[in-house]
Order: sequence, then C-alpha cells, then structure tokens
Amino acid sequence: MTRILENKRIFIVEDDISNMAIFAVTLSNNGAMVVQDHWNASTIQFIKRSMPIDIILLDLMLRRGISGYDICDSIKADPELASIPVVAVSASDPEIEIPKAKSKGMVGFIGKPISLLEFPKQVAACLRGEQLWLAY
Repeated sequence: MTRILENKRIFIVEDDISNMAIFAVTLSNNGAMVVQDHWNASTIQFIKRSMPIDIILLDLMLRRGISGYDICDSIKADPELASIPVVAVSASDPEIEIPKAKSKGMVGFIGKPISLLEFPKQVAACLRGEQLWLAY
C-alpha cells in the first residue's frame, strides 16, 4: 500500500469526535502523523506546541462561538504559522463557503462527508501546492 502522506504532520481542528476519528485513521493509514484538536480552545497555542505542521484541516462550524474562519484569521495573522496551508473540511454550503475560504487565504475546501479513498489524495494534492475546491 502506498503511504502518500508519509512523514507529513497534519493538524486537524474538528469538534465532532466521529469525524475526527474517521479523518485521523484515514490519514494515519496513509502515513501521516495526526495532531487532533477537538476542543478548539487555545488552538493557536496548540498548533505552536505541535510544530512542525505541514497542513491544517479546519472544520468551519465549531463550538464555543468560534468559527473555523476565526481560527484561520489567527493563523494567517501569526508570522510563525501564516505559511502553513489551511484547508476547510466542512458540511457547510460550498457555494457560500468556497468564496469565503478563498478570501481568507485557504488553499482548499473539501465537502463532508469525505470519501475515504479520495481524502488522503486530496490532502496530498494540497501539500503539493495544488488548490482544491470540492463540493459534494
């Protein structure tokens, strides 16, 4: 089996435990080292403690009155983190969210539910510098 994410460190911000488990197992099975943030409290500090990070996968609808866009804004405003590619992974309406994600500097949008076969390939494409705007 090809491990297309070998030695890649992926930080996932997702408040749904089931989605987090699916994402983490799928990416880990493809060689990635996954750091999970399902509480979305102090996410920026958690990312910094987890460095180096190759890519951040970010749910848009989170708890505690915080959105994925709030976290993205904080990432992009921090010189230490600003160059890390950020991809939205969301069940939100792609017609609304894709333009907004682009305007926030994200490199992609992957609609939920994810495809277990395609998800690692999609993340690998973003790691190669490709932009990916997928709505399911």
